[in-house]
Amino acid sequence: MSRTKDWLQYSEELIKIADLLMDKGRFSWSCFTSQQAATAALKAILFKMGESTYGDNLIALLRTVKESRAIPKDVKEACHHVNDYFKTSRDLENKPDGTPLSYFSLKESQKAKIDALTVIRFAYHESQ
Repeated sequence: MSRTKDWLQYSEELIKIADLLMDKGRFSWSCFTSQQAATAALKAILFKMGESTYGDNLIALLRTVKESRAIPKDVKEACHHVNDYFKTSRDLENKPDGTPLSYFSLKESQKAKIDALTVIRFAYHESQ
């Protein structure tokens, strides 16, 4: 049974959740959820390729995808930008004070969503 469609659907669900979080001013969590949406999208491609879908590092996942597919520049840039949100949007230990929520803005959340959508569009194209 192919889970490619499941991964793509999951990436769309995560983008909707990122929107809800953004609307509520939870920008750090919106950034994290956008990163997870991009991750799910790449995992759709990897599943179709018969590769492991383990991990959340977009750069590592993209390297595996790159072994058999050309990666457009905008997709590479999007992955590099949103990848760090896996850790930074949730990391309290490396903040001098406050919580991650106080370190993120609407602008960052919107950019993370745009980047995730770039990866999702690529995944749909490559999963056909």
